[in-house]
Amino acid sequence: MRYASITMAILASATGIVAASYWFLSSKVEIEPIWPTGASGPVEPGEHEDSQDGWIGGALTAFSESARLNAKAAMWTAASVIFAAIASILSAL
Repeated sequence: MRYASITMAILASATGIVAASYWFLSSKVEIEPIWPTGASGPVEPGEHEDSQDGWIGGALTAFSESARLNAKAAMWTAASVIFAAIASILSAL
């Protein structure tokens, strides 16, 4: 039982680190405007409304990516909690 408990604790640590890395990545998602691409990259439209639409589209894309990474982090955290609970139970036996 001792080795099983240690194994579960190691798995809990590993999955916790994976979860933390996903949360870190989700905090680093940047908002980039969605503008037409020119010869040297994205070109900001001359019209104010079109420029704002590009920023709004970029924000929605960034928020979706951040939410996707947060969902992965939550799943890895759940796995970490399960492994930690099993490790705790096994160590008590």
